[in-house]
Amino acid sequence: AFSFTHRTCYNLRMSLFRRRAKSGQHFVIVFDIGSASIGGAFVSIEEGKNPEIIFTTRRDIPFQEKLNFQRFLDSMVKTLEEMFVALQKAGGGVRIDEAFCVLASPWYASQTRLVHYNQEVPFTVTEKGLAKLIQKEIELFRDSKLFVRSKVGDVAPEIMESKNIQMKLNGYEVRDPFGKKTSELEIALYISMIPANIYRSINDSIRKFWHVPDVHFSSFSFTTFDVIRDIFTEESSLLFMDISGEVTDISLAKDNVLLESITFPAGKNMLIRALMGTMKTNAASAASELQMYLEGKSTREHAVQVKKALDVAGKEWLTFFEDALSQFAAEFPIPRTIFYTADDDVMKWFENVIRDTDFTKFSQEEGAFMTRSLGNAFLNKFVQVIEPDFRDPFLAIETIFANKFIRLSKK
Repeated sequence: AFSFTHRTCYNLRMSLFRRRAKSGQHFVIVFDIGSASIGGAFVSIEEGKNPEIIFTTRRDIPFQEKLNFQRFLDSMVKTLEEMFVALQKAGGGVRIDEAFCVLASPWYASQTRLVHYNQEVPFTVTEKGLAKLIQKEIELFRDSKLFVRSKVGDVAPEIMESKNIQMKLNGYEVRDPFGKKTSELEIALYISMIPANIYRSINDSIRKFWHVPDVHFSSFSFTTFDVIRDIFTEESSLLFMDISGEVTDISLAKDNVLLESITFPAGKNMLIRALMGTMKTNAASAASELQMYLEGKSTREHAVQVKKALDVAGKEWLTFFEDALSQFAAEFPIPRTIFYTADDDVMKWFENVIRDTDFTKFSQEEGAFMTRSLGNAFLNKFVQVIEPDFRDPFLAIETIFANKFIRLSKK
């Protein structure tokens, strides 16, 4: 919930305007659009320093007992604009240099395309030639069944991002291929798309509130993958998942390439629905009961009821999870390292459920599997936060990503 005293608002505005005078400093705004809530942050980015989160706010998307996608979409857009109003008041009209908008499932679809190009006579890799090859893959993606299925009526979806994850020349990975000769070129190209109506609603709303020259759209899967890859350089193959309100996204990366993602319809809100059924109560009361139980504050009678409902929900979530692992394992061994994001209040609960999984059924690797949470305690090493209340693991990940994007764009 958004709450701010007049004094704090005043100090924040003055702080933002004062900082604006410093040279070499960027102010960006970051939006996190999930399946259960929407977050926003003002961020200061300065060369040679960790990005500084000046302010955050988060709004819940109204809970639905039975999920209807159109109502869900309408609620998301309404919640987004409410958050924009709150952010604009907090910023006090400060000038924003760039905006970053990161979407989680179910708001986008994605695919990694592995491109192979070879010639008998070695050729020189050029920016123009590479751009032409990538554009051809984007057009093939537009013609794919995945793209067609994402149409809303006769309106095709928008390409949200196309990222060159990895490039190999004659089988060897290279970071700077231009000007080099090769007879074989391999590209791992990640492409994501978003329904045109959702894209326009978000983009138009952002530009209505902030006159930014650029709005950068990205998927949470790619954003998290890119951040993990930069921080954990020794982990070339890994599994990572985002356990959000309505869904869980699981992505598999092998040899530094994001290969495949699977989404299943179960997340934090399934726990609330389970408690609603068991305790015959409404969503607000169920959410309160869940919070009290996780904090160890439930009465003995309620704790028994809550645990019984959560055990059933945990088994259901685990069934979805193991089915996803089976699908991955049909093509790739499951990596030994597993990263995950979740709301701080349910992070430990889901971690305990994950530990009940027998991963050896899905992997050829020996040794124990390791789960690592990307929570505030870990992410605070890479971002500065002005106030403890502004900590938000999802916005922190996206801030790290935005910081890298701006650094690279200056080179």
